[in-house]
Amino acid sequence: MNSNDWKFAAGEFPMIGKWRIVIRENFMRGLKIIFALAASASFAAEKPLSFNRDIRPILSDRCFACHGPDSNKRQADLRFDRQEGFSAPLPRHTNLFAFVAGKPEASEACKRIFSADEKLVMPPPKSNLKLTDAEKNLIKTWIAQGAKWQPHWAFIKPERVPPPEVRDAKWPRNEIDKFILARLEAEGLKPSQEADRPALIRRVSLDLTGIPPTPAEVAAFVSDTSADAYEKIVDRLLASPRYGEAMAARWLDFARYADSNGFQTDSERYMWPWRDWVINAFNTNMPFNEFTIEQIAGDLMTNATMSQKVASGFNRNHRINEEGGAIPAEWRVEYVMDRVEATSETWLGLTMQCARCHDHKFDPISQKEFYSFFAFFNNLNENGLGGAGNNGPILSVQDPATTAKIAELDKQIADAKTAQTAAEKNIGESQVKWEKIALASSEKAIEWHVLDAQSISSANGATLTKEADGAIFSGGTTPDTDTYTFTTASDLSEITAIKLELIPDDRLPSHGPGRHPNGNPVLSELTISAGPKSGAATNDVAIRDQQADFNQDGYDVAKSDDGDKGTGWAIYPNVGKHHEAVFAFREPVKFAGGAKLAVTMDQNYGSGSLIGKFRISATTAAMPIATPMEIREILKTAAGRRKEDQKKKLADYFATQEPELAAAVARVAALTKQKAALAKPMETVMVMEEMAKPRDTFVLLRGQYDKPGAQVSMAVPAILPALPSGAPTNRLGLALWLVDPSHPLTARVAVNRYWEKFFGNGIV
Repeated sequence: MNSNDWKFAAGEFPMIGKWRIVIRENFMRGLKIIFALAASASFAAEKPLSFNRDIRPILSDRCFACHGPDSNKRQADLRFDRQEGFSAPLPRHTNLFAFVAGKPEASEACKRIFSADEKLVMPPPKSNLKLTDAEKNLIKTWIAQGAKWQPHWAFIKPERVPPPEVRDAKWPRNEIDKFILARLEAEGLKPSQEADRPALIRRVSLDLTGIPPTPAEVAAFVSDTSADAYEKIVDRLLASPRYGEAMAARWLDFARYADSNGFQTDSERYMWPWRDWVINAFNTNMPFNEFTIEQIAGDLMTNATMSQKVASGFNRNHRINEEGGAIPAEWRVEYVMDRVEATSETWLGLTMQCARCHDHKFDPISQKEFYSFFAFFNNLNENGLGGAGNNGPILSVQDPATTAKIAELDKQIADAKTAQTAAEKNIGESQVKWEKIALASSEKAIEWHVLDAQSISSANGATLTKEADGAIFSGGTTPDTDTYTFTTASDLSEITAIKLELIPDDRLPSHGPGRHPNGNPVLSELTISAGPKSGAATNDVAIRDQQADFNQDGYDVAKSDDGDKGTGWAIYPNVGKHHEAVFAFREPVKFAGGAKLAVTMDQNYGSGSLIGKFRISATTAAMPIATPMEIREILKTAAGRRKEDQKKKLADYFATQEPELAAAVARVAALTKQKAALAKPMETVMVMEEMAKPRDTFVLLRGQYDKPGAQVSMAVPAILPALPSGAPTNRLGLALWLVDPSHPLTARVAVNRYWEKFFGNGIV
């Protein structure tokens, strides 16, 4: 069975599907004509006699004590709470019947209730129960009229009836008003006067949002003289998010919602995503059939969405025991029991749990039927002994703000990939040119030009001295952190990279090249600015790549250009030696009349880990950073003789060297990383999830988890309709059964609850 075969259009469910949770159009004067289905029973014609209305109450009150559902007190093996007691011969007789249709004189029940013999009369005198003459005659008349038996009215499918005629035809504004007025007129009563405006807006505000109106809202309504003033108030309240919260509050009670486990330490858990789903369902006017199906079996729907899976959390709101001495098998059964009770009470209005230990005494549900219903909810892979937080099965969810951010990142990633694709279009031709330059530069030394400092400064008081070889020596005080700024002018027409040399010196601790006692400096952040030779170096230069001759573990040279002053490049334990790092620019810095550069070196690692002696040089080389040895070896191989893996390695490396493509690849990577960080689940929610192999279900003797009796399979009580034709025998089939038009209870129960909410008392 494919769940997509079951459409959720309202037309597929003419009784329930057309009744929306939010009853916008008819709320102003009544809730909808379907309410009349349940209300109409009160206005049935007096004749002919009805078993449910006229006879069943008498039998229940006077006869069920001895001939009812309690097998321990039942007399003569005769019961009047089931149809067989009316149609079958009396026990141990073949030609005697309690009720013979159309023949009171042949009906043993009629003879007994009219008997004057204390040994034969029913009810027997010792029961202290007695029928009045009027009640006896009602039973006699009912037999004479055909003794038509009926199941309990709640198990009969509701049928639409025409509204009754009323004497005051001007008062009703809709069909429901006619039913109400007919009852009032039958009782000799008249409708109350319509409430004044302050009372009306207070009532409807409390009904729809649970919040009283503000003084300003009351004043505005009182002064609004338009014909649809009340309707506008209702529309405004229905559009408020408070409406969904108010309507959801009672539904959360049906589901025994809580964000804690309920036992012992009552540890926290998180079911608010399901709560928010319910609120949203009311606020978006979800049809009641969809509302039902998704909560009972959203996880079983074909290609179930996250929202539908979250909805299935209805049956995970039960309490969870986390006591150390609890028996997991026992409590797993208790959780399934809870699902049976919650589902039957919420949608059927039945207290099925009475049949956990024995056949139900007051509803036509056997113990076997209870456990057949139990089987629908018995296939969850859960441990009866829970713990703090959510207990499996769980679903990772995100809050709406995070979902929106991820959607925006998806758009940015798509745009970045488009840019990357554009950059890759001419990559073949560009790579050929690059290979020639790379091969040539790898075969000759790169020419470096030492930059002569025009000015040097220390932010924290170090003494910086220019020496004959172009190096700068740092002396004086030794602060924990410092910032050196080196400014120079050069006659080079363009600069592609700079080289920073860290130079050892006997004047430094451990011979340097740093001023730390062990000789190790840490370069936290290096930034470069450029400008014309005669102007200020104010334009930041983007660094494409970095390479150092030695990196301390965890202190790679790339960390001196990562924007984080808490990280940096260090060379420990390889101290007392000359070290250098090359920083290649993303684009060559070109100058018509020479260049002016400012190199700023932040040293924020602390503990006096400052650079002791350094020198800065520049180059115009096209490939200022030597290619790795592996790449150089591939370059030496003729293009036509390279293997596929070599071609791939070469292409991947080139992608890091081609500025436009490298930037595009880097942006895609950065955005993808941001999305991955956001996509980490912010919360989880407990949901339903079927086991691959269904768990066997047994009748539990006296309801005890460890006393299995006969094995049963999934089924619904016989008093109710069977599962819809073609529906799967699982929770999805059960959900479809609940909203099937032939079901007598679902609509009745739901309408009765809404009637009670809006009018104070339920119809029943």
